Amino acid sequence: MIWGFAGPWYGDLYDHTRTDRLLARLEAMHGFGVEMISTHLGELARMADAEIDRVAAFAADHDMHVNIGVGHAPWNADADAARRVADDAAAKLPAFSEKLRSRICHTGAGAGHRFDRAAPLEARLEGLARVLAPVAAACKAAGMKLGIENHGDFYCSDWATLCDATPDLYIFLDTGNTFLIGERPLPAYEVAAPYTIGGHFKDHRVNPCYDPLRFEIAGSVLGEGDAHLRECWDILLAKAPDPRSLAMEIEMIRPEGMDTAECLRKTLAFCHSLPEPSDD
Repeated sequence: MIWGFAGPWYGDLYDHTRTDRLLARLEAMHGFGVEMISTHLGELARMADAEIDRVAAFAADHDMHVNIGVGHAPWNADADAARRVADDAAAKLPAFSEKLRSRICHTGAGAGHRFDRAAPLEARLEGLARVLAPVAAACKAAGMKLGIENHGDFYCSDWATLCDATPDLYIFLDTGNTFLIGERPLPAYEVAAPYTIGGHFKDHRVNPCYDPLRFEIAGSVLGEGDAHLRECWDILLAKAPDPRSLAMEIEMIRPEGMDTAECLRKTLAFCHSLPEPSDD
């Protein structure tokens, strides 16, 4: 498995004045001993070939990786629109994935949330299966797996249902986003783990409030919040399809007033205290 960093990209983590942002971020994370970052296919497509080559050379020289975010057609798009988006990904992904040593692709739903009334949940899941299937096939052809993130919009159980209906689709598990949709973290991890290929490893301190009625979610050093990350890790090691190939990206919401580098160092110490996947 491999540890990466997904952000937020606080101003004191890397040089924001550089125009070669992806390389600047990769170099900064190498300084912290992190092996992977993410970008989006659209950003890569806008970069000059020479800039891509510099990123690729640094990644190869330092055994680093760049995961790639991809898009898909809207959930209610027709088959032709879904195919056009997938064909675009299929045309671009192979060269980028090879150069950047990419492990996985990830995507979001862009389908509202499970409690809105724009369309029934079942219709949205059926539509997502239709538009995601060709993108998942394109990722597979490029040597990667596609995971859909629980982005505080749907339950992990919804994504398990979606994965069952969509060939070659997996879950990109965001541990902190369980709170945003009102899930209990541990049961959500249990449901997601058999489909999980990577994710955003994130922690929060949480607090229910009554006036006005709300649920407050604050930043935390990983391992010091309420997301039960050590237990989550045990569940992933026991139930993920291939724990040895997990691509986990730290998504670190810094506690107010804490130095960013100190927060990241403490977070990395926690992550490295977790057991390695076994070879069994």
